[in-house]
Amino acid sequence: MKLLLLVTIVIVIIFSIWRYRKRSRRKKKDVSLRAMPSNFTLNPTPLLAEDEVALYNLLRMVVQERYLVFAKVPLGSFLTVDAGEKERVQVLRHLALKRVDFALVHPGSRQVEQVVQIESQSTELHQLETQQIIESLLDTAGIKLRKLQAKKTYPLAHLATRLELTADD
Repeated sequence: MKLLLLVTIVIVIIFSIWRYRKRSRRKKKDVSLRAMPSNFTLNPTPLLAEDEVALYNLLRMVVQERYLVFAKVPLGSFLTVDAGEKERVQVLRHLALKRVDFALVHPGSRQVEQVVQIESQSTELHQLETQQIIESLLDTAGIKLRKLQAKKTYPLAHLATRLELTADD
């Protein structure tokens, strides 16, 4: 009788601990879903500025079916890092949160073949360093980098020359 009572008490304790842990896991999941503050609003904003849209449209006209044109593309979406774990982490830190203005993607291979960066008028050290990192990473990957000014109007023939596009490409 005492043994049955002891076994019952142990089972009740184990069951109670199991239920408590299960509830606390659910609460943790609920808390992570509600981690956002409640006193804010989100509003959509244009992806490209007006002058960037003009350059985007020019690029699309020049490349026609030769390339797909994508805007504001993160480097990590088209560059992969093959290295040891320590080196890989270092390179991924450089890739993090960096993006190119326009990526010209070959429709057959789906590879980024050229990148168009808008020349920055800023002289801030942080932006210059970021641009140098992007240039270095693209050079290492063998991807051509073209720099254009967003506020400048390019004749289509001149833009095709800058992108090294010929009639037989």
